[in-house]
Amino acid sequence: MRLLDTIRTTNQIQLPGGDELAPDAYVALVERRPFLRECIGRSIQSAFAFPVVTFSTLADLGGSGGDGAPALVILSLIEASREGWANALKDLSEDVSGRPVVTLASDNDLDLARAAIRHGAKGYIPVTMGFDIAVEAIRFVLVGGTYAPTDYLLAADPPSAAPARPAQPSGLLTSREVTIVGAIKQGKSNKVIANELNLCESTVKVHVRNVMQKLSAKNRTEVAMKA
Repeated sequence: MRLLDTIRTTNQIQLPGGDELAPDAYVALVERRPFLRECIGRSIQSAFAFPVVTFSTLADLGGSGGDGAPALVILSLIEASREGWANALKDLSEDVSGRPVVTLASDNDLDLARAAIRHGAKGYIPVTMGFDIAVEAIRFVLVGGTYAPTDYLLAADPPSAAPARPAQPSGLLTSREVTIVGAIKQGKSNKVIANELNLCESTVKVHVRNVMQKLSAKNRTEVAMKA
């Protein structure tokens, strides 16, 4: 099929283990509200050459029939209640037959991110981040990775008795750099970051350059992915 040739040559995406996308593979988007479903679907479709097929519920996806299988499922739980999250995550693996799942959430909720990853999701994307970074996160999951916001990786429960804090190695991010990484993750420009943190734009540029050096990142997208 010509569409599949386009998929392979344009996106050059292979699944884990070197397997190519199946001839009838697609990305499934699950969102119950028609307007959001169409908006998110069209946005994702604009970034990828392979088909994006939309569904109202996970049950619709599971009972859609046909020979095709999703290479990735994007499960939108934007503004869902805690009960809605719990029910969706509980049925996650069964409904999508083990395919990688990316969850969309309203904000960067660390508890929800932990719950999503714990229940088998391969990605947690808050809609507060920039679209380009979200697309890169989806690509990362498609090739076998797991994506969660930087805060998820940096957060840790404090020990009951914290020992004296040693000198910080030069390769670790400072608290200011962590804040700037969080803003980069949301797609904010240096000017916006400077205004929000009451800094000079040139100072922000220095921080961004230092972060890129510490993370061996070539651009802002890599900063968000590697932080």
